[in-house]
This record gives sequence, C-alpha cells and structure tokens, in this order.
Amino acid sequence: MPEDRAVADLDHRLRPDLGLLRQARPEAAGEDDDLHRGHYAGGSWPEIEGGTVPSAPHVTIGLPTHNGEPFLAAALESLLAQDHPDFEIVVSDNASTDATPAILRSFAERDPRIRIDRSEAILTAAANFNRVFEAARGPYFMWAADDDLWDAAYVRRCVEALEARPIAVMACTGIRFIDPSGAPRDIDLGRYDNPDLSSRSVVERVRRLLRRGGWYQVYGVARTAALQQTHLFQDVYGPDVVVVLELALLGPILKVPEPLFSYRQYPDRTERTRVDRQGGVGDAGTVAAVRMTRLQESLSEAVRRSALSAPLRIRLVAEILRAVFLDDTPIGGVARREIETRIRQARRDLDLSAYAKFSALKWVVAARAAPAASRRLATRVRRGAGRIRRGAGRIRRRLR
Repeated sequence: MPEDRAVADLDHRLRPDLGLLRQARPEAAGEDDDLHRGHYAGGSWPEIEGGTVPSAPHVTIGLPTHNGEPFLAAALESLLAQDHPDFEIVVSDNASTDATPAILRSFAERDPRIRIDRSEAILTAAANFNRVFEAARGPYFMWAADDDLWDAAYVRRCVEALEARPIAVMACTGIRFIDPSGAPRDIDLGRYDNPDLSSRSVVERVRRLLRRGGWYQVYGVARTAALQQTHLFQDVYGPDVVVVLELALLGPILKVPEPLFSYRQYPDRTERTRVDRQGGVGDAGTVAAVRMTRLQESLSEAVRRSALSAPLRIRLVAEILRAVFLDDTPIGGVARREIETRIRQARRDLDLSAYAKFSALKWVVAARAAPAASRRLATRVRRGAGRIRRGAGRIRRRLR
C-alpha cells in the first residue's frame, strides 16, 4: 500500500523533512479519539500464549545477573519480602565468576520460590534479560535488577492496578534513587521519575515517554501476553526503552504514585561499564557510539513494525523525531551533538540515506536555534530539505 511504503521510507530514505516534523503538534491528543488508541482499548488482554501453566505462580520475577555479588543478597531479600501471596523468582546467572553462584545456591536451598538457570558461556545483556522472560509461566512478569530494592507492597500494588484496568499492559510505581551505600540521592524527579502513561491516547503516551530520562518503567509488572507481542530486549542501545515504547504502543502503562522502588545509581558508572556489567552487547562500537541517534532509529523502527494504522505510525515517528532533535528533552541535547558525527560516518560509509537525513536535521536544528525573525534562513532550510529529497529520489530511481 502507498501508506505503508511512506512509513517504510520515513526514516530510511528521505527522513525527516520540515513538513513531517510539523505533524508532531504540541497540543495534547484527544483522549476519546479512536485513531490514537492501542489494540486492546475497550477490551481486555488474552491469556498468554499456550495458556497459563497449571499451578504456576501468579507473578514471575525474572532477575538476570552477571557478577552481582555486591548487592545480590540484598536484592533477593527485598524480593522475597514481597507481600503478594503468589510469585516465583527466576534467576539467570550469566557465567558469573565471583560469589554469585554460591549466593544463589544459598537462597535457593532456603526458599523454593527461587529457580536458578546458569549459563556457562557468557551471553549478551539482552539475551540474559530475555532468558528470564522465557521462563515466565503465569499471567504477570517483572524484570528485576540484581542491585535494586523494592518495598514489600511493590508487586501487589502493581498487580492490583493492572487487574483494576484490563486494557493496561504494565504498571509501575514512583522511584527513589539511592547510591551504592543505600543513601538517597537528590535527583530531579520531575525529569526522571516514571511518567504517567495511563492515557488512552497512544500519541500522548509516546509523547510523555520521550520527555523523561531514565525510562525505569521496564522494571514494572507487565502482562505476559503483552510482552509476548514485543521484540523483548535487542542488542541495540537502550533495549529497555524500546521494550517500554512497544508496550506503550499496545496500551496504557499505569503508575502507582507512591515511590515503592529504589533504583541504585553509581556516580562513576559509564554507558560502557553499565552494559558490560550485565554481559555486554553484541557490537559495542555500533551500539555505544552516537547512542542517542541510534536509539531514535530503534524507536522509529519499533513504530514502523507495529500493527497501528499507517497514518498513526507516521504521526508517531514524527513525535519521536521532534522529541529527539528539536524539543528540550533529556535525550535531545546529546542527539543534536551527534548529528555532525553521523554526517561524517555517512560520508565515510557512502550511506546516502543517512547523509540526507542528518544533513536535513542539521539545517532544521539550526533554524530552530535562530531568532524567530530569521525568515530567510528558514526559507533556505526548507529549500535545502527539498533539494535533498529530490536528489535522494533521483538516486533511488537510478538504483531500481
């Protein structure tokens, strides 16, 4: 269909032009507009694929770990103290070489709710996160990090929220940020706390998601059936962000306002050491370099492959482009600084599509930064974007 081709071309070919970016209007999307609803709005979620396993726990908590010795015992104690009556903990030990295996054996011997699966060969971080999900047996699943803490009511409150709203796909709570010693950190919660993504409007959910930093909703409680419709963790930068976006495309993500989740932060941790601590990624050079523009591409790809209508996919990709390259968002400043690097990489790799995209973005960003009265610059930007579009079109026609 022509619309589907337009969506496919949106980011891979002539991406993006000024007209497309103007489609991402700042006004709120209509709460009752059917165009902006996820697949299961107005209904409820089906059973998980294959049905619920008889005698399976209500909630599976999946904890991937790799050399998690420093905080693993505290994390397990916190999870075992949950007051939800029916859950299990599945741990995937990613070829740990420290005391992690001994800690896990000790806990499993004391509590039958813990199941351990060890990989002797090291997996990527994404593969290890997916491994614990594959063990999910009941209707609800939750990822847990091996160094975080949870209030006793965390799982119960999230499950109660989901059961009160059948169309929702996930529930999370407010966050506390703690340092390695467990002391609270002074973090701007207005920018980094979990946002409320409970809107019936998928446009509004995506808009709110992209205007926060951190994206900690991935540690909420999700419907297993909803996660089965995502691509889970991939070997890309920010696989957790992509999973949350895919869930937000399917339905509302609820927020219990109380801060029942303590996320541990490390002042000296870099992007590279963060992923290495869980097993690394398949291609660190590709994933970690120019990471925010790579994240934009992964988010746009998640929208394109969704089952939403073509006009809505175009609208959502425009929202992503606007949030990443134009608006004042946590990722925007980093992404804009990466544009020149992506232009140089495109020249080196003879990637005409990427060159057209990032050259156009460079002009668009410059126009946004210029004074409002600089109309001539805006006109040159529009004309330049048109030339890039036409030139890339001629190249595509010659390649056919």
